[in-house]
Amino acid sequence: MMNKPSTPMLYEFELINEAKAQSDAELSELADKICELFTEDVVLEDTSTDDRVKGSQQLHAYVMGLFGPYSNVRIEPTEVIDSVENKVSTMLIEISGDHTGDLYGYPATGRRVKFPAVAIYRCNDDCTKVRHETLAYDTGYIIEQIKN
Repeated sequence: MMNKPSTPMLYEFELINEAKAQSDAELSELADKICELFTEDVVLEDTSTDDRVKGSQQLHAYVMGLFGPYSNVRIEPTEVIDSVENKVSTMLIEISGDHTGDLYGYPATGRRVKFPAVAIYRCNDDCTKVRHETLAYDTGYIIEQIKN
């Protein structure tokens, strides 16, 4: 039976939700595991920033930057729409974490931050790896939670 396009990302969420990445070394190890779920020539577009990632080395640095300011990160899919024919998964997700590092120029507050995001994942032919990801979330919504 063929994987659904959502399969690699749902596994990524499990890895993140189970991780206890408290140090840079532990976060780097998690980033390595996440990168294994993407093709070597992956493209990731984070429309909430200027980030356009090309290749697994840049992806590793992106993951470190995205999750570095947080601890106890959770990602929960609230809606998953798979197009098996097109090898695409569109997800509404909720990301949360404790603000424990510098984020958008704001020092750690320890506050729990929670925000919605939309992600589109385009997979390889057998839907075992993501070849292109587009991610969108509202950075202003995050900043409002940490500055008040």
